[in-house]
Formats: sequence, C-alpha cells, structure tokens
Amino acid sequence: MSYLPFALLAYFFNGVAVLIDKFLLTAKIKDPLIYIFYISLFSFAILLLLPLTHIPSLFVFLIASLSTVIWTSGLYFMYKALRVGLVSRVIPVIGVLIPVFLMFEALFTKSINQIEFVAILILVLGLLFLTIFEWRGHIRRHEVFFEFTSAFLFAISYIILRQAFLMDSFITVLVWSRIVLMPLALVLLLIPKSKKIILAKDEGSNFSLKSKMGALFIVGQAAGGSSELLITFSVSLATPALVNSLQGSQYLFLFIAGLFLGKKFPEIFKEQHTHLKTAFKIMGIFCIAVGLYILAFYR
Repeated sequence: MSYLPFALLAYFFNGVAVLIDKFLLTAKIKDPLIYIFYISLFSFAILLLLPLTHIPSLFVFLIASLSTVIWTSGLYFMYKALRVGLVSRVIPVIGVLIPVFLMFEALFTKSINQIEFVAILILVLGLLFLTIFEWRGHIRRHEVFFEFTSAFLFAISYIILRQAFLMDSFITVLVWSRIVLMPLALVLLLIPKSKKIILAKDEGSNFSLKSKMGALFIVGQAAGGSSELLITFSVSLATPALVNSLQGSQYLFLFIAGLFLGKKFPEIFKEQHTHLKTAFKIMGIFCIAVGLYILAFYR
C-alpha cells in the first residue's frame, strides 16, 4: 500500500489546522499551555478504539509512549516559538528542519535508496522556495532555540514511533501510544500555576469550548487529529524521512488559502506579493511536483 495519498491528505488537514491555530493564537488564546491541556483532554476519545486492540508487549508500550511524550514536548516548544516569533516564520522553519533531521537519520541508517534521497532533496528545496520569504525579520535567540528543539523532538518522536510500528499492528500502537497523554490533562489542573492559566477568567485571556472560538478550536483539533492519524499511518508504511519530506504540499495549500483569507482577515493572513516572491513560490510548486512524480513512479 502506498503512503503517498495518505501523507498528502494529512498535510492538507494539517494546513487547515495551522490556519486555525494561527488565527486563535493571534486573536484569542494567550498561552500555549491551554492548547496542550485541551489536546491532552481530547486524548480520552482514544479509549473508544481500545476494544479493537490487544495488550502490546511492555517494550512496545514503552517506546510508543515515549514517542508520544516527545511529540507532545515538541508541540509545546512549537507553541512557545509561536508566542515569541512570527507565525509565518515559525511554522516554515520547523517544517523545513523536521525532514532535514529525518533525512540525515535515514542516510545514517540506510533506510532510503538513492532515488528516494534525490526526491527528498527536491521536496525540501521546494519547501524552502515556498517559505524563504517568511524567514525574514528580527529573530531572537530563544525563538531559534524553541524552533530547533521543537523540530528535533518531532523528528525523534517519528523515528521511535516507526520502530514501534515495525513490532506491532498499527491500531494497537496508535491507541496505546496515546494513553500516556490522559493523565497529563489532570496533572495540569493539579498544578496551581498551570490551572490558573487554563481556567483564567480575566478579560482577553479566557477561553471556553462553548464559545464560537471554542467551536473553531474543536474544528482545528479535528483537522489536526485527522492529520496526525494519517501521518502516523503513513509512517507505519514508509520511513519518516519520506513522509515528512512531503510537508511542502501543506505550504502549497497554505499559500493558496492565504490568497483568499487575506481579503477577509488582512491583519492576520495578508501577505505582500512581489514578482520575485511569486517566482519563488512557482519554483517551489514545481519542485514539489517533480519530487512527488519521482516518488510515485521511480521508486
């Protein structure tokens, strides 16, 4: 079974989630810890799939859980970077670094062939072309630290998760890897400082799932959850370096969506389009098309 359609659909959903996250983090949600809390809370839904699984070996459970903990830590550092840096720069930087880290790992372990390596390079180049103009602006040292840490943790989590998939079934690894998140929501409510942030009532910092913004948050989490599910399934079918090299398709979607959303929410999504910038975007789209063609027909 090919991982390509699942990975491409995953990055489409992730693009939707990023657009919603960008809106909420800019307009409504003042602390990334709120995101981590609700994501952990939603993990309880995974219990619905528990009857479809079997109890994995202790080793599989431990490495799958470790992957989830590391992935959640990467998510936290990503949101930390979003709070101190430009959203239009943070997401692309992390998006470029993840496949680069994974490419080096794949070369070291020889888990990809020469054709796949060329395709990954072309896809990463396309990703750079699509995002290079978003890397501008004053970058503070701690933003760079958050971005590199986030990308590194995401890459490590996918590598570990891939090993778990090689030892057990997809549904078992998926469900049991998420169980570790369940206590996190409760722990965050037991810590006074985090509880105050999550349940803040002062104007401008409160967040409720019953509000319109809460409904939008749920839609974003549904899109993000679908994306992560599809990426996880793709990783079970192919090496993480191949799967994550397709992130350029997500930025292609974001570029197109930004053209429309910029008219309605110019303060959040508006971009300045110059001839040079458009040319780089076109080169990025061309590189992604070539990379996808190589992966689809020359592997």
